[in-house]
Amino acid sequence: MATILQICTSQSWGGMEMHVSYLSQHLANRGHRILPLCTPGSPLDNDFKKRGFAPHHLSLGGYFHPRAILKLSQLLRTERVEIVHAHYSRDLWTIVPALARRDLSHIALVLTKHIGTQKPKRDLLHRLIYRRVNYLIAISEVIRANLLATHPVTAEKVGVVHHGVDLEEFSPERHNREAVRAELGWPDELVFGIVGRLQISKGYLEFLEMARRIRQAVPRARFLLIGEASRGEEAEARHILQKIDALDLRSVTQWLGFRKDVARLLSAMDIFVFPSHAEAFGLVLIEAMAMGKAVISSNCDGVLDIVKHGETGLLVPPKEIETLTQAGLALAENPALRNKLAWAGRQHVRAAFSLPGMLANIELIYNKLTHTNGMIMAGAVQAAENASRECAPEAPCQ
Repeated sequence: MATILQICTSQSWGGMEMHVSYLSQHLANRGHRILPLCTPGSPLDNDFKKRGFAPHHLSLGGYFHPRAILKLSQLLRTERVEIVHAHYSRDLWTIVPALARRDLSHIALVLTKHIGTQKPKRDLLHRLIYRRVNYLIAISEVIRANLLATHPVTAEKVGVVHHGVDLEEFSPERHNREAVRAELGWPDELVFGIVGRLQISKGYLEFLEMARRIRQAVPRARFLLIGEASRGEEAEARHILQKIDALDLRSVTQWLGFRKDVARLLSAMDIFVFPSHAEAFGLVLIEAMAMGKAVISSNCDGVLDIVKHGETGLLVPPKEIETLTQAGLALAENPALRNKLAWAGRQHVRAAFSLPGMLANIELIYNKLTHTNGMIMAGAVQAAENASRECAPEAPCQ
């Protein structure tokens, strides 16, 4: 088993940061020695501690930090790290200089890209930085295509590993649907739900406009919102929540804020709505499908890796309220269709997006970057400029 530094200095709290903590925990459970590194006092720092880790810390406010570079270099050497797995591209500007020492050239560097890049990163500095990255993981096909189009990397160094869901936790049999619905005060109502950061780009305004229209046609419809604003997004959140009253939805809507018991709350829903304007993947979407919920989603970006229209869910164009409403009405008025899509979606997630499958694919990358005796193949090749061949793993999941 490997000694792996999992690093992410982002101070936000969203899918990327949750994934880093979640991945670290499960890799540790599989026997790896995990060293988390994050920004002190960040949401990720707090979550690491709740999971029983004692994270290392770096405070980075920009791109060049000589003291942080030295501190990280010393940590890598002292802890005999074999693999550095980064998740926040900006951290590379500290990691790569820290790895410049000859005695650290054996360490493999992996970067997971969680979001796309708008501007090309092919200038000289980025070429130097990405030359040291041994492998890049994209969380969806659209992110892989974006990486190849905007970064100085070759196709054989980039592969797709989709997020995986804990099928034991996200199982309808595990949770008491009736009890949760009773707590909500909606024992017999038809519940639509949305889960995600409370920001406009997640489609909350479209969800509420859909709710206003569906309420008129389906009086027993109710609408559940789960999520809160991340750092710097408080104004957007206030605007969204004000819309509940502006659209006269207070009596049929509940906002629960951030919740850890997402699987339990998903069990209370009948229809899950994922109306994001753009989405690199959609972890909560596969969580809802694993819970056996009929889903409606925007047909954008990474969602296309997950949902097939009319088979495992319904897809609608982003921001099109009328189309979203019609999809919601179609499911509200047709229980047989809801059940059909819910069953097919759950089977698809169990087959394609399991937690063990994700972990196995990531470990395959780690293993292909290491010899059985612990020497890092890709790092050794990079350190030896005259090596006859490069060693980069093939994509484990295309």
